[in-house]
Amino acid sequence: MTETNDNVKVTRVGGDKGWIFFLVFALIIYAIGVYLGFIKSAGFVRTTGVVVSVRAEEHYDSERGKNVATYYSTVRYTVDGKEYTGELDIGNAGGGIGEEVSIQYNPEDPGEVNMYSPGIVILIFAVGTGILAIAILPYIKNKKRERETA
Repeated sequence: MTETNDNVKVTRVGGDKGWIFFLVFALIIYAIGVYLGFIKSAGFVRTTGVVVSVRAEEHYDSERGKNVATYYSTVRYTVDGKEYTGELDIGNAGGGIGEEVSIQYNPEDPGEVNMYSPGIVILIFAVGTGILAIAILPYIKNKKRERETA
């Protein structure tokens, strides 16, 4: 795009299409939020479980240049009078042994359990909204500037 302002010619390299990258990125973030908040847990029932064990899994972190541990909590919970245990599928989830945690289980397969954490979904949507703002605000400013110079 080329603009002329006070006898100075300004050419923008790449045009005004940078906002498209942020728009696509925001949509990907929203898709992750929808998957985690609605699709992955569709039909799951919320309950409380008790942490019965914690497992550490070490792996090498190339960014830090050292081994780091990820922790997985095994929880015990009751469904229709029957006791189940399941490992939470997110590292560092839950607390220490004996601590109560909010979980959700699949009523068709009560052994399938996830950590119940609506806060992470809210955070994902907030980040997506911030990225969307980064995409839209420059686009709006450019359109406004184009109308003023026309």
